[in-house]
Amino acid sequence: MSSPFILAGLYLWDYIDGRISASYTRKYQPFPLPSPEDARYRSSDVSVIVPTINWEDSLIGNVLTWLENAPLEIIFVTIDSEGDSLRNLLLSDPEVERAALASNTDVKVITVSRPNKRTQLVRGINEAKGQILALVDDDATWTTTQVLTQLLAPFQKDDVGLVGGPIGSYVPEERQNRKVITSWEAAALRIRSRRGPGMAGFFAADGSTNFTISGLTMLLRAEIVKDAYFQFLFTHDLWRGERQNTGDDSFITRYVLFQHHLPHHNNKSDPPKQWRLGMQLTPEAEVQTSLMTDSRFAAQSKRWYRSGLRLRLTCLLYEPGYRRMRSTAPYMARKMVGGMVNPLLSILRVVVWWQTLQIFPALAWFFFLQDMWDWFWSIVGFVKRYPYCWTQILAVMIADKVYLISDWYSWLTLPTESWSNRSSVDEEDGYIEDVTDSMDEEEREVIPAGSKWF
Repeated sequence: MSSPFILAGLYLWDYIDGRISASYTRKYQPFPLPSPEDARYRSSDVSVIVPTINWEDSLIGNVLTWLENAPLEIIFVTIDSEGDSLRNLLLSDPEVERAALASNTDVKVITVSRPNKRTQLVRGINEAKGQILALVDDDATWTTTQVLTQLLAPFQKDDVGLVGGPIGSYVPEERQNRKVITSWEAAALRIRSRRGPGMAGFFAADGSTNFTISGLTMLLRAEIVKDAYFQFLFTHDLWRGERQNTGDDSFITRYVLFQHHLPHHNNKSDPPKQWRLGMQLTPEAEVQTSLMTDSRFAAQSKRWYRSGLRLRLTCLLYEPGYRRMRSTAPYMARKMVGGMVNPLLSILRVVVWWQTLQIFPALAWFFFLQDMWDWFWSIVGFVKRYPYCWTQILAVMIADKVYLISDWYSWLTLPTESWSNRSSVDEEDGYIEDVTDSMDEEEREVIPAGSKWF
């Protein structure tokens, strides 16, 4: 007899939580742009660092959008065997040459011996000259000439260490056709379109994000990532004894938010600084990523889901742990707990709905039809925004419910490590090149070799 009350309680909590989230989203305010005279940082203070291997044909087009923002430099980091090929690609393109000259931007290619995204990032970080570093994926398209100006605005505040902006999906005009768009592209559009309001809500609630600032483009202070302490932890991040290649954006977000809780900081002479995030969610700051048109998107999604689960486990259990996390980002902590128990709640919801159907069928059908009604109008809104996706409506519906499988799949494949569709990385498991700045012996002594600190 308790099943109807449990079911009603679950739906009541969904309603309350939804109202709270919507309230926070409405409260979000972007950072104001400073006047040119008052701006502490300009685009010419930014070094763009791009780790890449097996790049797509869209790379040159993406480079041109970065150059339109006139950064100080663009540093590509690839592997030795692909360095000459990338240099030739960039040097042979007249548009890149003209844009680099017009923006007074240096474009350079440096290499590491073997592919590993984190190793490549650190190599680029140590080469960079800018006070602000933009870590950028090679498939990132900056949609306006104001992306850097917008994303630099939060750094007017001394305690902002990491900044992100809105992430969108780039669909070429020739693919915005119901006869051309694939089910994979439609599913990707649906999944990515649902994240934006959550980013605003999280930031308005406690200055956090849900749950990672995207590695597609993130800006951060050079002093944070040039620190030998950060670099050692970043390149020696372990999961079940295996060094991590991906999850770089999750690590950086977690480090910036919670590094002041790290016990090793007690051994350093300089007191830890509590950095804050900055979310500049304006149309002018939007960065878009291309969509995979085939089943490679499934492999990419599996990596995202696994990385998200690792992040939640790490944050809640020991780095920094739920108690410390809650003291810094209470809303984020609560939402992470909700994400962890969601698979069990999904099972509970089905069980109590079935039991309620036997006892109080009218109530069970009311909740079911309410779900279908909300889902229907959500899909209608999506199709209005992307009318060329209506022929792939089944893929859109599957994308909405894929969490019923992905949550359990992520648990079963948690140890798996790969860099999306970058298959050549997987052949180099277990190797990480030492590209970090040297650490003092005293610092190395307080960080046990092979320890799992961040």
